Amino acid sequence: MVIRNGKVVHNKGYGTANLHERKPITPGTSFLLASVTKQFTAMAIMMLSEQGKLSYDDTLASFFPEFPAYARYITVRHLLNHTGGLREYDTLLVEAGLVRKSDYGIAKNLRADSFEPTVHDVLRILATQKEPLFAAGEKYEYSNSGYVLLALIVEKVSGQRFATFLEQRIFGPCGMKHSQLYDETRPVIRDRATSYRKENGRFLEVNYAPSNFVYGEDNIYTTIEDLYLWDQALENNKLVTSATFQAALNPGKLNDGSSTHYGFGWNLGERSGSKAYFHGGSWLGYRTAIMRIPEKRLTIAVLSNSAEFRRETVDQIIKIYL
Repeated sequence: MVIRNGKVVHNKGYGTANLHERKPITPGTSFLLASVTKQFTAMAIMMLSEQGKLSYDDTLASFFPEFPAYARYITVRHLLNHTGGLREYDTLLVEAGLVRKSDYGIAKNLRADSFEPTVHDVLRILATQKEPLFAAGEKYEYSNSGYVLLALIVEKVSGQRFATFLEQRIFGPCGMKHSQLYDETRPVIRDRATSYRKENGRFLEVNYAPSNFVYGEDNIYTTIEDLYLWDQALENNKLVTSATFQAALNPGKLNDGSSTHYGFGWNLGERSGSKAYFHGGSWLGYRTAIMRIPEKRLTIAVLSNSAEFRRETVDQIIKIYL
């Protein structure tokens, strides 16, 4: 989809959503957003901040006292900016022998006894880590664990399941009727594109990972048409004020005063001399990307179900339109 001056100027599906059923991809096909989910998690935090229910300077320990002492120095802002120093939960699960690395990226769960962690299992294993990778604020290191914790903070502060919060506070108000969070309740995802990777010249279905129920860093399914509604909600400050959303577009600051390239759920940069913010996602065979260039009132969103898809396509599309 290409959105310019608030209007959809290109909206089309290409290729096949399911090879077995020969089902074509349409603008109404649902895709896993993968890490593009993070901007929704960040928005949930910003909404609660605007309502005075939490502060970006609140510490991890204030929400989860079961963490060791270092959690007193990790703030919500650190988690949003990927500067908290937490280890990746999927690595910890493999190291603990709870899941097998070989169970990731297969067509289906091959073991009846497989352990499938929830966000609460992730919380427990993170809280057992005696030391962080580095002191909070020392450097930027992309952290899926941080965004799982942010989703749990949303649940703790709001008193709602994360899926319910998203539905009632974001998807519903924005009119995003084809967006939902996948979690351990196993909701049915309508019109879902099956994800694939190529091996020996053939496309193989890859829809399973033990952590399929973990959310916050991932696990929103949506359509390209719903992303138009999301884009317009951002442009028109439908969910938070302009001043609140601006915080998401400020680069993170490290302890030495230097800046990172990441705000709250968005990478920050430039395209064609204009400020741009964007995010990509990659999980199983899904490849996703959204880029916004507010000065040009231009947004590009691409969702794919092939691991071979190159997200650099977004930059090629931008060059055409600029």
